[in-house]
Amino acid sequence: MHQNHRLQDPDTAAFERTVDQALSSPEIRAALARTAGPFTAEQLRSAALRARDALTATAAAEHRELTRLRAAAADGTLPVPPPAGTASRSGGVLPALGVLVPGLAAIAAAVFLAIGFGLRAVAEPSQLADELLTAGWTSAAVACLAGLTGLGWLVVTAARNRTTGADSPAQAAPEVVRAHEAWQLALLERGVMPFLLGRLDAAAGEEDAMNSMDSGLPALPLQAGAAGGTGPSRPAADDDPGFGSPGFGRPGFSGPTAPGAP
Repeated sequence: MHQNHRLQDPDTAAFERTVDQALSSPEIRAALARTAGPFTAEQLRSAALRARDALTATAAAEHRELTRLRAAAADGTLPVPPPAGTASRSGGVLPALGVLVPGLAAIAAAVFLAIGFGLRAVAEPSQLADELLTAGWTSAAVACLAGLTGLGWLVVTAARNRTTGADSPAQAAPEVVRAHEAWQLALLERGVMPFLLGRLDAAAGEEDAMNSMDSGLPALPLQAGAAGGTGPSRPAADDDPGFGSPGFGRPGFSGPTAPGAP
């Protein structure tokens, strides 16, 4: 059963981003501020990473669907639309200018310099010869600058096209993207957030018990006993990833917004 929700490398990184998103949520920040001591955000993050297998089990169905769609896209059975704007990125006016401007500037530089040096060779230095030489050197500088700019543009375009071509069909398929977002949302709502809130609630209960003992008052039990017992019941979570069932957490938690949503 655990093999169904073992994470691939990209999903491991997505799991860590989901944990970081939960830690930055207002609800977790407020709970951390209330406890103020037993846990830090980094300790909570480490605990969630250690409990990764149990947390991903809460979104196992969504992860199975994501894996199925990835396999279908990789096999070619899932249609993948071509990326929009590919033709417009590779064509247009810029490539033509990148070829024409350096060439024309180099030709102009050669003509101006040849005439200028020719006038100096057959006659005394004159203002016309100096102006032609100035124009020739300026054209040569423009040709060099335009050539370097065109070369840089070609390098950037080649790198962009290589990155686009390196994306697998499974990553480009819209169905896979939507399945990945659904998995992250389920993981956040049913796994990570309840786990973090449960640990903070348990820590707050232990702190209340210690304060009651220090003040000489009877401590409220942290766990409700048998039928008829009194005292608040708080979720218990252990650092061991195999704690409890995947449905741990606060019953009233409505869940944050979807990852990436405004």
